[in-house]
Amino acid sequence: MRPRLTLAAIIVLVACSQGLRCARNTERAAIDEPLTPPGTVEREPYFVWITDSSATIRWWTYVPATPGIRFWSAEGDTVESVLEEEGRRHSFTMLHLLPATEYSYQIQINDTLWSEISAFRTFAPSGSKEAFTFLAFGDTGTLSPGQLGLAEKLNEEQAAFAIHVGDLGYPDGTAAELTINHFGVYAPLLKRLPLFPAPGDHDWRTNFGEPYVEAFNPPGGHSSGSPFYYTFTYGNVRFISLDSSDSEEHARAFDYVGDPSSEQYQWLLLQLSAARRDLGIDWTVVYLHHAPYSASTGFGGHGSHLPTRRAIAPLMDGYRVPLVFSGHDHDYQRSKPIRANQIVDDGEGTVYFVVGGGGGRTSFRGTGADWFTEYSDQIFSYVRAKVDHYTMRLEAVNIDGRVFDSYEVSIPDDQRKPEIREGEPLTLPEAPPAAAGTASSPR
Repeated sequence: MRPRLTLAAIIVLVACSQGLRCARNTERAAIDEPLTPPGTVEREPYFVWITDSSATIRWWTYVPATPGIRFWSAEGDTVESVLEEEGRRHSFTMLHLLPATEYSYQIQINDTLWSEISAFRTFAPSGSKEAFTFLAFGDTGTLSPGQLGLAEKLNEEQAAFAIHVGDLGYPDGTAAELTINHFGVYAPLLKRLPLFPAPGDHDWRTNFGEPYVEAFNPPGGHSSGSPFYYTFTYGNVRFISLDSSDSEEHARAFDYVGDPSSEQYQWLLLQLSAARRDLGIDWTVVYLHHAPYSASTGFGGHGSHLPTRRAIAPLMDGYRVPLVFSGHDHDYQRSKPIRANQIVDDGEGTVYFVVGGGGGRTSFRGTGADWFTEYSDQIFSYVRAKVDHYTMRLEAVNIDGRVFDSYEVSIPDDQRKPEIREGEPLTLPEAPPAAAGTASSPR
């Protein structure tokens, strides 16, 4: 009888067949201590994309170097890879990973194990009802005391991932501004979980968002065909990130989601429809930069972005999207549930959050109230969202770590999809033994 291979062994064999060097876990002890070459690292490791079976990580160095990585799970062997091409901007995709599993990793530069050992967790598979937490925030990249103070709290959070509603690097979204104002600030968070952004107007200001694309677009791009809007899934939640820029310059080069004839609008229709049909998806969450509903006032206060509201709010109604996150205004706002531009009962409409209090110049923004406002405040903050099957609890957290607003929503019974249950294996009755000396023949 041939010995059976465990799944972990198969993963290692696949990795070794791809030319990676493999070592046993017991060989790690002598080389776990990181040695940091001074002045080498421009961007510390950050995750671009994680799924239930893969993870893509990037890091930048100031000078050309030969990069490498090693990673392992608690039950598996260590997979080591040294990338052959020397360069400054490094990216590596770990494949054949197990879902909902914690992996450790360490980065190598030239012949030196540079980074400390860090850990990340692969996503739960699509359709899983596993409870999880995600973070939502935006309008961050100024290096203001508010951003830095709030980052300390964000960096302490234990979440599966974060979504960002745009404006990661002020004022122009250059590569240097992203390096210093984003990756430098959130390095402790980004080395262990992915951040999925939507582009803001400041992110567009340098070569139509070229530094933004270079930083965040995963290998092979997005299935949407655009680096600026995409979708991803964690468990029973489908997330849709949109590009809401509507400037004339942008419209000439790209398409605006507020235009029903645009490719992005048609793509959004398909994504909403697919999520609605998928029995494994209980929630759809949409996020973008410009706020469909905002009560911000005063100098620099943008308020509701009416072209976007007119275009996408009917889609949120038609496909029963419960939550939309946006930014642009540098404050925190939560709307009442809205459907057909009217206030409705909880669970019957969409709640629009403005989460642009991540560190922008709040002193230049006024926050008021409008007919749709449930809560608004000019405050540095982020949202912590806890998903537990049919219930989601959202908590707004300030710079002191205090929850100052909370909202809980459940999917009404009459809107819940049928549960997917694994079928019982069929057991076929055994055929009676054939009589001795007889044989059957086809008729």
